[in-house]
Amino acid sequence: MIAGIKRVKMKKNFGIRFQQTVVLILTVVLIVLLVFYGYRPVNYNLSVGSICNKDIYAPRDVIDNYQTRHDAVIAKNSVNAILIRSEEMAEQSTQNMMTFFTLTRASRTQLLDRFGMPLEDITPVIESLQNDLQNEINVSVDPETLTQFLRMTTSAFNLIQDRTLAMTELIMMDNVNTDSLPNEIEEKIEQFNEQNAAYSSYSESISGIMNIIIQPNSVFDQEATDEAAENAYQTVMDEPILVEKGTKIISSGEVVTEHTYELLRDLELIRSETFDVFILARIALYIVVISVSAFIYIVNLKMRIFNDMSVTYALVITFLIPVIASVYLSDLSNVMAVTVFFTATAATYIGTSPSIVLSFAQILMLWPLYNFNNEYMFVSFAAVAVCAAVAGSGKHKYNSASLIIFPALFGIGASLIYNLLMGSTRNTAIQSLVWTGVSIILSAVLAVGLIPIYELFSRRVSPVRLIDLSQPGQPLLKRLFIEASGTYHHSMMVANLADAAAEAIGADALLCKVAAYYHDIGKLDKPMYFTENQSEGINPHDDLTIEQSVAILTAHPEEGVKLARKNKIPEPIINIINEHHGTTVPGYFYKKACDLARAQGIPDPDIDKFRYRGRIPKSRESAIVMIADTCEAAIKSMKIQDQSEIEQTIRKLIKDKIDQDQLKDSGLSFDDIEKIVRSFKQVYAGVFHERIKY
Repeated sequence: MIAGIKRVKMKKNFGIRFQQTVVLILTVVLIVLLVFYGYRPVNYNLSVGSICNKDIYAPRDVIDNYQTRHDAVIAKNSVNAILIRSEEMAEQSTQNMMTFFTLTRASRTQLLDRFGMPLEDITPVIESLQNDLQNEINVSVDPETLTQFLRMTTSAFNLIQDRTLAMTELIMMDNVNTDSLPNEIEEKIEQFNEQNAAYSSYSESISGIMNIIIQPNSVFDQEATDEAAENAYQTVMDEPILVEKGTKIISSGEVVTEHTYELLRDLELIRSETFDVFILARIALYIVVISVSAFIYIVNLKMRIFNDMSVTYALVITFLIPVIASVYLSDLSNVMAVTVFFTATAATYIGTSPSIVLSFAQILMLWPLYNFNNEYMFVSFAAVAVCAAVAGSGKHKYNSASLIIFPALFGIGASLIYNLLMGSTRNTAIQSLVWTGVSIILSAVLAVGLIPIYELFSRRVSPVRLIDLSQPGQPLLKRLFIEASGTYHHSMMVANLADAAAEAIGADALLCKVAAYYHDIGKLDKPMYFTENQSEGINPHDDLTIEQSVAILTAHPEEGVKLARKNKIPEPIINIINEHHGTTVPGYFYKKACDLARAQGIPDPDIDKFRYRGRIPKSRESAIVMIADTCEAAIKSMKIQDQSEIEQTIRKLIKDKIDQDQLKDSGLSFDDIEKIVRSFKQVYAGVFHERIKY
């Protein structure tokens, strides 16, 4: 039988998973088509040389590849040739200068005749020296300059030779080219005149010789020049020219140039079937990657709530609404934080962390519709995180106003910070702030307004509704207080125990607490038949048979379900009302029936006729209320106050539930049960603490 139940359960789970897979695949396909429709710009049937019949503006930021390449080529061709110093050429100039002075010194010895008298005509000597210089170092020096070098005194010649060679070596130590060499020589001559004023009359001759003999020592470096040119090209390419959204690409009546055509093509404004297919493929791949990532995260959570197809449908519909809205709203502004609509609803049902992940996935999916605007991402992330924290908190301080106000404040703050950091103009910043605030507030308001509708279809209950149901002024709670005060106080204690236990194991504490308030409303049908509402000495069961008493007692979960449905109590609370006794047996009356049967000598009565006609708990919250109800009733009836005895009683009662298979479908682990025991002990420690005697 157990194996058969397991097979049925597996078959049911497989059916749910199959439905969810089909729904999610269809949802992803629909999102791809919606994003493609919203992202694909209007295109034009234009070509190079055709006339444009309307003004066309950039629908988004785009890199001007044509102009960037043009500027890069100009930068590459503008690089100056790189010249490097040649040691060989430097040595050659120095050596030629030394040769000049060597030959000139030799010629100076020929200025005296054989009698030791100076020659009157030194033309032959000058001509001979000119020939030697031409032959040796391939330079031609004018006679006047050579005459000055030949006629100067020996001491002057020696000094000028020394200084000229030194200046030559200094010049050749640097990298000098044709343009810089004359300046270098002139600078050295000026220094010579300052340091050797007595010989400044020779400076012109020295300058002439240096300009003739010294040659540039720079040579062209092809490899370095090519590398510099390539670097200049790459530098421009690495900082491409950006055409901002709204820039006019071409005016009406203008001829489409190659430059304009390439810009229109990069903006995907040129009509082409190939472009449409390419855009669709990109969008599909982008959406699928995000969807698969989010799906893997959700699957790993293994949350029982996702086994409910109504929740799946509610989340899918809520997810699609911001996508559809963004297709049309993205034209108004790039900072429409409409994802808050989905976040507020999702966090209510599945908690903070899962709703944040799914909301972030939606933001990424909508990013193409907002032209991949960074401000949209920053503002949306801030608003979504705060919205999820508020909506998923499940605390009593949560309310609709905080769900609207806090996300709006944080979203507007994020927009302000972004615009300050980016140095936006005042008008741009104001527009961003206004659209951010309007989109977040309207999204949150719509979400709050639609939550009751989602509750109706998904059979889930929001924290707002739970808090409303917890108010003492609720009709059923008022009736319980007036007509069955003992049950009312019992329910309050059960609520405290359930709330503490749910907090301890991470279950829905608010749902547990509110469900505990209502779990025994079925007793309103016949309140005096329950011991907590009876006056001393008056027990209506004394006038009834055991079967009649059991029928009244075991009927209160069913009566509670009827009363809850009549008063529009949410389905999760109705489930807990139906499950809080499971299929257990009222032990007192069954034992009494068995004792009576044995006294009469007949078989024990059928135990199934004594069972509660509900179902065993299907959630952790329902199991917590069952355990809290059982423990509270037992400890109160036995008037136990000792802490160790209370713990033993709690453990025994929980073990009985486990032995009766009441908790097998609840999802509670042994670790959860241990935490529940500790939380119950803490509550009772507060109830039965030592009091000061007055």
